[in-house]
Order: sequence, then structure tokens, then C-alpha cells
Amino acid sequence: MIRRYDIYLNLPATGAVLAANMAIIEESNRVTAIGFRYHSEYLNNPRAVSLDPALMPLSTMEYRWDMPTGLPAILDDYLPDRWGRKVLNRLALYREQKRLSSNSVIDILSLMGSSVIGAISIVPKGETPVYGVGCSIEMLPQAEQAAQDVEHLSANTATLDEMSLLHLANHGSGVGGARPKALVYDSSGAYLAKFNRHADQYNNARIELACLRMAKAAGIECFEGHVAVGINGREVLLLDRFDLTANGSRHHMITINGLLKEPKTLADTGQSFRYDDVLHLLKLYSTQFSRDRQQLVKQMLFNRAIHNKDDHERNFSLLYRGDGYVLSPAYDMVPSFERGAYHLAGFGCSPNPPTPTEAATLKRLFGLTQTDIQECANAVSAAVNRWPEFADSAGVSEQDMNNVKQYFCL
Repeated sequence: MIRRYDIYLNLPATGAVLAANMAIIEESNRVTAIGFRYHSEYLNNPRAVSLDPALMPLSTMEYRWDMPTGLPAILDDYLPDRWGRKVLNRLALYREQKRLSSNSVIDILSLMGSSVIGAISIVPKGETPVYGVGCSIEMLPQAEQAAQDVEHLSANTATLDEMSLLHLANHGSGVGGARPKALVYDSSGAYLAKFNRHADQYNNARIELACLRMAKAAGIECFEGHVAVGINGREVLLLDRFDLTANGSRHHMITINGLLKEPKTLADTGQSFRYDDVLHLLKLYSTQFSRDRQQLVKQMLFNRAIHNKDDHERNFSLLYRGDGYVLSPAYDMVPSFERGAYHLAGFGCSPNPPTPTEAATLKRLFGLTQTDIQECANAVSAAVNRWPEFADSAGVSEQDMNNVKQYFCL
């Protein structure tokens, strides 16, 4: 089976333009070949930007991978992760009475909706791209209830409301990560809605909001949001989106995971992930390296300080902001209640990043001077020491505030 696609890019300077063509060949629901070529008119555009500076620099050549063990970043970042695939599998069962093959990129693309994060839209060849911003906030209760049902119902039970499931599939499948979520909008803006789960060890919506405010106080660029209450008796975190612009265009994003792929096989890195890997990519591609290096150090120290051990390759991205790639605003920074395990991102030869106190004693860190290191460490420590203040501002319960605080490590 072969399918051909057009890849559109919707940047502030150009609007939605046809950037590339792609072909996917599958046998037995597995990708056997992928071909990619930039569109000639796009290459002639002085504002053209590489969709993947590591594997697909701007060129007239065709990029081709035969029998890849992974996917190129533009596909891997675009396709849903565990949560989105669970939604699409439910939709396939409900609407077509068949099981979705998670190995079939063609099947997954056929079921995805138009609401995705980032500036890329992948459509069947000849079709027009649609850049949806999600469902109306009025549909949030239906999407949230469908999300809860998808989380808890067995794969063979089809008791979901069809319209709710369609809304969730259209506006919640094109978002990465494992946590239930959807894209929504109201008259004030567009948001990434993150739903609480019954298995959560704390009120994730309010804890994450408090952590974002605390990170911003430490000098880390990040976007906040607000908590919607009374959604089927639960609370939902509505995060402001940093991929959208005021004129309706987008910022192109590529994850660190995508940039680290093995060039010949497209396999994800088989090595242990380190903050040093992010630094190396910033040296190669960031147009604001000095600024991004300090941001990375603060993110690293902040994640260690709040016990966020989920600092994996997909939780860091580069963002194209008109004149080049820069480190994206920080996201997915929440504490873990797991003791003993290592961080998913190490540092140097250590499985864990340093604490702010440890970092302050270092003479060199990612090329920063000791003065700059101490400034970063002090900024993180000062912000985290104000945890009760940020927890209170976000409406965190006293029990959750104290439970989270006991895991902090300064």
C-alpha cells in the first residue's frame, strides 16, 4: 500500500504554503519505505525553513529511507503518542468496528483530525490543509467525559457517545504525551486542555499550574494558563499555547527526540539521554545560543529541584521563531512521587542532573562561568523556596502542597 501526502507549513512570514511532498509505503501495516522532497516553489521562497535541520536540510534532493526502524521527526512529532493512539483506536472500534494497527502510519493519518500542535499539516496529496484550533470550550465537558471513558473502558466496550468521541479524536489525538488532553478555544484564546486522572497522586491541574508559575519566577520561559472547575465534577488545566501567533499562523516545532534520530534508520537514540545532548543540539541549531544555554541550565536545575524525573527527549523542543530555531518555552514540569529512580535525563557521567546547591559549587557548567552558574542556581532555589506562595495562588490544597514539597531537592 502506498499513499502520497502534501506537507504544508503555516509560518507567520508566509502563511500556509506547500512545503514538501511525502510518500509512505507499507506492507502488512508496517512502513517499508518513506520518501520526502521539498517542493520546488518552497525552495525558491527566501523565507523557506528546513522542517528538520538535522535530517532534512533544504535541498532539491529526495530523502528516502528503506526499511526504517523509526520515523522522521516531522512524522514522529506529528503523529499521536500513547494517549492519542488510544483515542483513535477507540474511534476505529466505534465507527468502523475494526482494531487500529498502531504500526500503520497510513491508518493513523487517515483517522487524525485537523487540530494539531505546531505549524505542519499533513494531508493526502491534492487536499487543502485545515489548521484547527480545537473544539469550542462549550464542548469541554463532553471531551473530558469521553477522555475519562477512553481511559477506563476496556477495548471491547463501545459505550461512548459518538459526537463526544469524534470531538476528542478530532481535537485530542494530534497532541503528544500519555496524559489525556484535547485542544480547545474560547473568545479569549486557544488552549491545551489537560485532564486529571483517577490514578493521579495529586490534583495535577493545580500542581502543574503552580509549578509553571514557580518556573517563571526562576527566569524560565514558559506559558501559564488557568484551571476550569466543575467539568463533570472535576478540574481541567487550560494551558496557553506557545505554538500559535496573533495572526493565526504557527511556530514550527521539532522535539529533541526528533533531532537525535539515527540518520540511516530513523531509530530513536539507543543511548541514555543527557542534558548534554540538548546542549549539543543548541550549539548546532540555536540562533540564540547564549540565552538558550542559560535557559537549559535553569530547566535542568529546576527539574531536579522539584523532583521532575519525566525529563525525557520529547519534553524538550526547538521552536522556529522567524529568524531561526531557539529552545522552546518549558513544558511538562511536574513533580514525581517516585523515590529511588533516576531522572530520564542525566548530566555528564551522572544519571541525575545536579541540584541547585551542587551546581553552585561547580567552576564550569555547559561553558558558563561560575558567576553565571551561581546566578542560575540562586534563581531556581529562590523560586522553589516560595513554593507555598505559588501553590496557594494556584489553589493547591494544603495536603497536596505538603506532599509535593517533601520531594523537593535543593
